[in-house]
Parts: sequence; C-alpha cells; structure tokens
Amino acid sequence: MSSMKQLVKTMEDKGITQVKFFVTDINGHPRFMIIPRRYLEEAVTGIGIDGSSIPGFTTVDNSDLIAKPDLGSAVFLENEKEAAIFCDVEYENGQSFEGDPRGILKKVLKEKTFYVKPELEFFFLREGAPLDDKGYMDAGEGLKIIEEAVTNLDISVERIHHENAPGQYEVEPSMATALKACDQIIILKEVLKARADTHKVTCTFMPKPLTGVAGSGMHFHVLLERNGENLFENFTDCASYFVGGLLSHAKGITAVCNPTINSYKRLVPHFEAPVYISWGRGNRSALVRIPRGGKTRVEYRAPDPSCNLYLALACILGAGLDGMEKKIEPPEEVKDNIFESHGYETLPTSLEEAVEELERDDLVTEILGEHVVRAFIASKKEEIQRYRTHISQWERDYYLE
Repeated sequence: MSSMKQLVKTMEDKGITQVKFFVTDINGHPRFMIIPRRYLEEAVTGIGIDGSSIPGFTTVDNSDLIAKPDLGSAVFLENEKEAAIFCDVEYENGQSFEGDPRGILKKVLKEKTFYVKPELEFFFLREGAPLDDKGYMDAGEGLKIIEEAVTNLDISVERIHHENAPGQYEVEPSMATALKACDQIIILKEVLKARADTHKVTCTFMPKPLTGVAGSGMHFHVLLERNGENLFENFTDCASYFVGGLLSHAKGITAVCNPTINSYKRLVPHFEAPVYISWGRGNRSALVRIPRGGKTRVEYRAPDPSCNLYLALACILGAGLDGMEKKIEPPEEVKDNIFESHGYETLPTSLEEAVEELERDDLVTEILGEHVVRAFIASKKEEIQRYRTHISQWERDYYLE
C-alpha cells in the first residue's frame, strides 16, 4: 500500500472502519493504538507515544517518541473490520530511535533483499490440557480454529497442519521479504489468539508448555536475492559462508532467538529441537538445515516463538552476512542423526549461559546496538533472578515432606 489515497480506498471497499498502529517492545510484544478511519489522515504523519511505558524504550525523563506509520506494511483483517499498520519509531527531530526493533532489522537489510519464511508452531490448550491427542498431520480440532483465523486475512498462508505433540499445530506463511515476514507473524499470532478465545481455547506460543513432548520452535528459512537471482541456489560459496557465519555466532545469538527461561526446556536432546552446532542437507537433527526441494535456502532451527522476531532475524542475518564478509567456512556437514553422535559443541543450556555468550559476542552488540543490548541483558538478568528465587510447585511436591 504505497499511498494514503490507496489505503483509504481499500478500507472503504472492504468496509474497514479503524486502523491499529503497531510498535513492538524489546520482548517482541505488540503495542498498538486504535485510529478511527476519520482521523487517519491526521495520524499518518506520526503519533506521539510514551517511550518510558514500553519495555526497552526510554526513561521517564526522555520519554517522547513518534510512531510514524509505514503505509507499505498495511495488513487488512476483514473479519475484525480493521487494518494493521506497523510504525517506525523516531525522535521528534525525525531521527530513528535506536531502540526500535523493527528499525534495527531495517538497518541490517540496507540494500539487501532477503526472503524469509518463519514456521510458526504453537499449542492449543483447553483448561491447561492439550486440545487433542493427535499427532503429525492428523485431523485435529484446532485446524478449524486456524482456518477461521486466516480466512479473509490479507496474508498468504502456504500450509497449516497438526504437529507432533498433542494439541500442537503449525502455520507456514508464504516466503516474503524479511520485514514483511516478521510483520505477518505478529499479525498471525494476534488473530490466532483472538480466534481461539472465541472457542474458549488458549493459544500459547510458550516454547515448552507440556512435559514429555516436543516444544514449539519457529524455524527461519532464509534466502538472499540480487536482481531476481537466488544467491544461495545450489548451495553456492555465498550460502556456505552464510552458514559458516551463522554457526560461528550461534552461541552469541541464542539469548535473542530463545529469550525465556522456558526456552531452554525445549532445547534439549531427543525432542526434535536442535542442540548441537552443526549443519546438514535435509538433516532435521542439525541446527542449520539446507532443505531439499524448492529454492535453495538456509533454515535456522533454533529460534522459538517467544522471541522478538525483528531482533532474532537481525541477529540471524547479521551473523550470516559476517560469514559472507569474512568468508567463514562451515564445519564438515553432518550426514547422520546428530543426536546419536558425540563431540559437537552445543548451544547454551540455560538463559543465564546464553546471556553470558551474548556478552562475549561483539557482533551482537554491533547488530543490535548498545541501547538494545543493555536493556535486553538487564531484563534477562532480572528474569533469571526472579526464577532463581521462586519456589515452584515441583519443589514443594518433591522436597516438602
């Protein structure tokens, strides 16, 4: 949507009466304001927001920021009779705000055209239990909820299916340019939660909500184009170096890709989540996979749906680009089931360890900027301390008597 005139015309044609202006905080949670259509032309030049009330943004003594809508990001939600538009966050003088996650991804992209497909996994729960007892590609009750959510949604969804665990599903949007791909996942998460609520079902993007079954990941498929040519096609040197950079910084970017205490209950062996720093063609046990079939692309399998998509993708692309710039060769390809092998380095096993690795990797600070890294680390250390001092029901059950 390139102009205000086109936007208003489309809204009128679709009977859409309001617009949500979105920004995302450091944790990836969307924040929004609702703008009635009659005030849209006034709001499109930018709306003042209180940065001190958004995690990871500003302090109360310097809180005034401007949310400037990116009209090209408009997504139409006909079921809800509204549109969603993502905003760039700026200072009053028009300078970009260094703590805006979407803006950080834009800086990494610069003149490069990356196409991305994040695979969104999640659980449907009813009263805390899985919605069904089905398995991979079975016909589960949740498929109806997903179909209702994506019907008349201005997002191209390539496939939906039941995943391996009871009550677990996956939605795969079509591959899109990097920024659009992240915007779309945020909208998909919002509409899935809203539609599940109407069925008295909880839609959760918690990485590991159930014991003893696979957790939810969000694998990122990535390819780089130049003048319509896929620079990764047939696994060129360009793709190889991208993989080398990604693996060399895998430990440093894990805290951003897997940002919660719960994330590390998914990243354990034998539950399909990647643990060992490795790569392979078509090998689903490896951290980085080169899928067979379709366009050649790099699939990074560590991230989970609790991450801030913009920051996680900025780190993934930044690490890969570092590999391309420095011509970092990847290690030898893994051809066997890596869960049955030994001698490979592993990703961090806890959020605390992941934060320590982040602090050691200067590239992460270069990609995200000191403002975001400082705020992110402070937030994660507070989360770790709260978890460390919390007494869980498991401890009561196990130790009290």
